[in-house]
Amino acid sequence: MPAPKVIAMIAALAVMCGSALASPAASWPQVPRKRPLTRWLPGETKPEPSSPTALSSNAAPATPSAGLFPTLPALKLLPTTPTASSEPTSAPVVAPPASSVAPTVSVRSRLERDNGQFHLGEKIRLIVELSWVGEPGDVLPESPEEPALMNLTKRGMIQSSRMVPQSAGHAVVMTYLYELEPAAEGAAAIEPIEIRYRLRGSTDRLHLTTDRHTLTILPRRKPWGKIIGWTAAVLAAAGILAAGGMAIARRVKRAREAARVPPPPSPFEQMSAELDGVRKMFTQGVVKDGYDAIERFVRKALGLFLKSDFRHPTITELTERLAHESLDERLRDRAASILDRCMQVKFAGYTPTVADQEQVIADCRTFLEAMKEK
Repeated sequence: MPAPKVIAMIAALAVMCGSALASPAASWPQVPRKRPLTRWLPGETKPEPSSPTALSSNAAPATPSAGLFPTLPALKLLPTTPTASSEPTSAPVVAPPASSVAPTVSVRSRLERDNGQFHLGEKIRLIVELSWVGEPGDVLPESPEEPALMNLTKRGMIQSSRMVPQSAGHAVVMTYLYELEPAAEGAAAIEPIEIRYRLRGSTDRLHLTTDRHTLTILPRRKPWGKIIGWTAAVLAAAGILAAGGMAIARRVKRAREAARVPPPPSPFEQMSAELDGVRKMFTQGVVKDGYDAIERFVRKALGLFLKSDFRHPTITELTERLAHESLDERLRDRAASILDRCMQVKFAGYTPTVADQEQVIADCRTFLEAMKEK
C-alpha cells in the first residue's frame, strides 16, 4: 500500500480512538471551527453548520455507543503531508539482468543456386541457418527432422556453427548443409523442415519451420570437359603419329635419294678410270711416265687388297714377297708380269711398241677389276 494512504489511515484511527475514550459529561467548551472553503460535488451531503464536530466529510459523528467505528468506511480524510520518517512514494525501477531476456531465434533456408534449376547428376545443396544474438549456450537446438523430398534423394547432412560479429555483440549461427541429388527429370520440391530448440533454463520445446523450395530438374549435361579432354588426347596422339610418319617418310626419301645417287667410286674403279690418262701419256710420247703410273696402280691395289704397304720395296723384292702372300695365283702372276714389263722399260732401256702399250693398259685394267670383285 502506498505510504500516504498508510499515514492517513493511522491519523484517522488516532482521532477516532481519542473521541471514543473521552467522557460525555466532562467535555471542554469547544470553539466552533470555521468550515473550510470546500466545493462539494453534486450528490454529496453537506454537514450541518451547527455541528461542532463536523469534519470535512459527509458522515455522521462517531459516538462510543455506536459500536466499533461503524462510520469508518464512509470517512473522507483531508490530504495529509508526509513526515520526514515516511517511506518514499515509489521504489526505483531495477532493470532485469541480461540473462533473463530470452534471445530472438530465427531460421532461414536457401538453395546454393537461386534459379532453382539443376541437371541430372548435379549435387543440390540446401543451406538451413538457425541464428540468435547472444552466447552459444543461450539456445539448445535439437537435430532437425528429416526433410520430405519429392523427386530428390538425400546423400548426407553436415552441421557446423560460427560466430558472426555485430554492432551490439555477436550472433551465433548454426548451419545445416543438406546434400541432395535429383532422381529424375521434371519438377522437384523440398518440403518445410521443422527445427526444435529449447532456451537455457527452460524445458519448453519451441520450433521453427523453414520455407518450401521448388526445383526443376533438367536433362543430364553432356560431359564437355571429358569430350574436350578426349578430343585433345586424340589430336595429340594424331599429331605424334603424324610427326612419326613424317620422320619415317623423310628417312625413306633420303634412302631413295641415296640409292639414286651412285656411291663414290672405289679406289680400284678410280685407278681404272685414270688408265685413260696413261693412254694419253703414251700418245704424247711420255712412255716411261706412263709405265711408272701403271707400276704405282699395281703397288696401291696390292697394298689395299693385302692390307700392307708396297710403295717402297723394289720390283724384285715385291715379286718375292708376293710369293709368300695368300693371293690368288692368277692375280699374283698378272701382277708380276705387269711389274716386270715396267722394270724393263724404266731400267733396261726397252722401247715398247704401241701394241705393248695397249696390252699393258688392258692387263692393268683386268687386274684392277679382279681386285675390286674380290
